Amino acid sequence: MKKNILLTLAISLFVASMAFSSGYENNANKFNQSKNNQLFAANFPIPDTAISHKAKTSSIPSGEIELRPNSPAKPGSTNSGKKPSGTPGAKPSGPTVVRPKDIPDPNKPKELFNGIDKAQKGDLQGAIVDFDSCILKNPRNYNAYFYKAKAQIELNEPQKAMGNLNLAIQYNPVNPIIFYYRGKLLYDAGEIDKAYDDFDSAVSLNPGLPDPLNFRGVIKAQRGKHAEALEDYNAAIKINPIFATAYFNKGTSEAALASYAEAIASFSKCIELDSVNVSSYMNRGNCYFMTKEYRAAIADYTKVISIDPGKSDAYFNRGAACQYSGDKNACNDWLKAKSLGNKKADAMLEEYCKQ
Repeated sequence: MKKNILLTLAISLFVASMAFSSGYENNANKFNQSKNNQLFAANFPIPDTAISHKAKTSSIPSGEIELRPNSPAKPGSTNSGKKPSGTPGAKPSGPTVVRPKDIPDPNKPKELFNGIDKAQKGDLQGAIVDFDSCILKNPRNYNAYFYKAKAQIELNEPQKAMGNLNLAIQYNPVNPIIFYYRGKLLYDAGEIDKAYDDFDSAVSLNPGLPDPLNFRGVIKAQRGKHAEALEDYNAAIKINPIFATAYFNKGTSEAALASYAEAIASFSKCIELDSVNVSSYMNRGNCYFMTKEYRAAIADYTKVISIDPGKSDAYFNRGAACQYSGDKNACNDWLKAKSLGNKKADAMLEEYCKQ
């Protein structure tokens, strides 16, 4: 019967890995994060990209998002999910416009900064009024469309935000940040292929942004291309060595490739950076189980239970690890798992815990 328990845990590991990847679709983890007003935080950082809704770590903000001026696209042109033409990372085509200090930049009028200030203070509707004023003065003002989209994301209006991001890209098709934001919205909407194209465009335009690399890796992993996904996670971590989410994702792909020792190291690093990440403890426990380090597995499952007492898989898996290690608490854990709705526990109780 040990073989059956091991098979159950192997399946549990696979399901856990896949569930964490699809966890981006969880409502608590969508782009709308108005609770903390993160999209308009100081220095305008890229928003959180954590897989698990419990994870809190985002990448290090790289300073103010600078939308570079460019030769405007022709009216009516579109860029829905396609990579921008030209050499990746190339500067906008056309002559560089150098304006004297006394001549205002038409893409950065005072109304734009007024709107950003209002958004930072939580007045999102007032900010949109200012961004609309910018657009009225200059219908090609990609900055105004971009920041208006950010406010609409905060207001949980993804369709409106998508329309404005499309216009921002139409008038500035060489800025990686806009592609990243649109890719995240597309991902949340389930348009994975288009999202991949946008993340890929963002990486091509600026390989130094860790978040698009992380998201591109997630989609590669969902497609079963774990070795390629690892390349993106490693690149993201090289740029941002404290990117907890990338370590977590790296661990899931390593586990999928049965590289359990490497996965344990990745989950451990994620835990070091995010000590209450339930998913990392759970996955690391599964990896310990697969390498027959049952006491270590029990410790991780116990940690999961201390953080989330209602997680039935943690009780089920801890029961299996107890059974292998000779611990007599296996039946109690399976009973608890069953009480929490875990259907797999019935077979274990029937086989091992009959009086």
